[in-house]
Amino acid sequence: MRINNNISAMTTRNSLFSVNRDLSKTLQKLSTGLRINSAADDAAGLGISENLRTQVRGMGQALKNSQDAIALLTIADGALNEQAAIMQRMRELVIQAKNDTYTQTERDYMGQEFGQLMKELDRIAAATTYNGMTLFAIPEISGNNSGGIYPIGSTGYDDAPETAHKMVAAASLPNNGPLGDANDGGSGHHFNMLIGSNYSDNDIAAFVASGYNYYKTTAENMLTIAFAQMDTNALFFMTPRLASPSDDPLQSMDGDGLFGDFSWDPVNDWGDMIIDFSAGMGTGTVADKLDYILRLIDGGGGFSATERTNLFGSTDANPTGLERINKMRANIGAMINRLEHSVNNLMNQQTNTQAAETVIRDADFASETAMFTRNQILSQSSTAMLAQANTVPHIVLQLLR
Repeated sequence: MRINNNISAMTTRNSLFSVNRDLSKTLQKLSTGLRINSAADDAAGLGISENLRTQVRGMGQALKNSQDAIALLTIADGALNEQAAIMQRMRELVIQAKNDTYTQTERDYMGQEFGQLMKELDRIAAATTYNGMTLFAIPEISGNNSGGIYPIGSTGYDDAPETAHKMVAAASLPNNGPLGDANDGGSGHHFNMLIGSNYSDNDIAAFVASGYNYYKTTAENMLTIAFAQMDTNALFFMTPRLASPSDDPLQSMDGDGLFGDFSWDPVNDWGDMIIDFSAGMGTGTVADKLDYILRLIDGGGGFSATERTNLFGSTDANPTGLERINKMRANIGAMINRLEHSVNNLMNQQTNTQAAETVIRDADFASETAMFTRNQILSQSSTAMLAQANTVPHIVLQLLR
């Protein structure tokens, strides 16, 4: 018998140490609910689960971004709905004024309402904002304001404040701008939205800088939401970016971008005129002017090539009036429907990815509870056996008696 080294006690101690270590890990897993609490628990699993966590959190933010985009578009659609109602009333007034049962006096009364409705169209276009940012582009040049609302800087419209957001020629944006019309001469504001969980190489390649700052349709996760110019300068002008009245025979506005007193007086007077017929059209009657205004409200169709050239300086012309509003609303509606599907997909992907991460990282409580019970029993029995092992050397004392 040897007493210098109690091998039985040492063996029991090692077993107790191992059991207590496993018991500690089991307690940690049960207290945190995680199978992997450190890289030592499962290095490969930790790497995979962290990647999945990155995707889950990215999808969560992309989901919020998409919902913000839907809110942005909903605000715009609400404003356009009211503009459409105003345009319908304006159309009624023009049709009413075309009736010869009214004299110039009654037409002037109608013109007063028409002028107020014009001002409200402009006010709605300017007042429709999201987080202080204008949605519908305010023209860089409006009516007689040849200096422009926002001075044109060396790199485009960089002198516009942040609240005006990104302003470019609308037709230069993807798909010929928000109206899908290459002839749209109005300005355009746009918002770049990240609706995916990653900013990929395709997104980087699809970005168009050079003063435009938008994303092509080839972008993977970036979406450019564009809004057309929707004030009276675009709703009643087919060439809304011309610098001054002398550049455009169609004079729908005064220097503030609004109608004058709108008397429908056929006399060639800048303050009262709707259309200046001096540019190749001859003298226009009240009926002629009302007819042209009605065409503009209906979208700008019905003009011959000669009329387009004489009135608008070009055979190309952007959509006006109700057609312009309808095209913008169609674009908004299509975008909202797309984003709603994007939200649904992100929710599903987030749930499924979280489930995959759970399988790898979360603890199985049934298994861990069983392991805890096993280790607890072994810890108690090891402690008891260590006490017994420590008493074995005492037997040597019997030999010394």
